[in-house]
Amino acid sequence: MELRDVILQKSYELFYKKGFHDSGVELLAKQAGTTKRTLYAHFGNKEGLIEEALRYRHQMFMIQLKADFDDFEIEQVADVATCYLNFLKNWTLSEDFYGCMFINACAEYSDKQSSPHLIAKQHKTEVRQWLLDKFEQVSAENAKQKSDTLFVFGEGIIVAAQTGQESLELNAEFFRAY
Repeated sequence: MELRDVILQKSYELFYKKGFHDSGVELLAKQAGTTKRTLYAHFGNKEGLIEEALRYRHQMFMIQLKADFDDFEIEQVADVATCYLNFLKNWTLSEDFYGCMFINACAEYSDKQSSPHLIAKQHKTEVRQWLLDKFEQVSAENAKQKSDTLFVFGEGIIVAAQTGQESLELNAEFFRAY
């Protein structure tokens, strides 16, 4: 693995566990086994590293989401909901779940024009579009409304798990009648 990738991977892990503001450049460099100077040479500054870590997380999230859907036979509306809810449930119950990095970014960078906030918005927009595409593939009536409802439901699941409410019992049957 190239040094830039090592710095990105280790920084991503630290940002995810400790947050962006609590992860200083010295600690980030130390975690990657390099120097601040080398970190700056690859990413320009901490903000550049944060942006790349968020993009990296987006890519990982979408790859996993697509892989989970590829393993599930999607034939009707409820299948889309079931698969998405199972994906979220498995992620939020995983040992390395520290919340949603994008929700965390928005909390730490409340300025809606800040780069982390804009990258988070782009990620969430792409997830919404992806869900809409899945509903359209099964010819769902009111596909946009269904995808938006499932998206918001999913965001609630993420926040619930992040706040210690992972024991929720969820049922995608709601989407059958919907």
